[in-house]
Amino acid sequence: MNDYEQKLLENGFSTKDIGKLKSIIKRDESQTDSLKSLVLDLSKRFWGGIICIAIIASVFAYGLYKGHDESLVSYGIVLIIGLLIVYFVTPLNLAWKAHCFIRKNRN
Repeated sequence: MNDYEQKLLENGFSTKDIGKLKSIIKRDESQTDSLKSLVLDLSKRFWGGIICIAIIASVFAYGLYKGHDESLVSYGIVLIIGLLIVYFVTPLNLAWKAHCFIRKNRN
């Protein structure tokens, strides 16, 4: 285990999280990414995921406020599907940990 992985462990990442990050790097055929660049990319994706969730939630809130009773079910389905897509495209738990790590270690 190298020094950067040790820093990740000390700042909230588990060995399972680091294993997931390493598997993502190994899947890349060009292998231009390193663990540092992947953590930085996840940190940036965190805000994108939060913005997407806010947009989806605001559309749902607008539907609740202005919509008809018949359309509430469809708005709910769209909300759930949208949140699932955002969660799987942007792994929010890893992105949150990466965001906190980058913010804490910004020297």
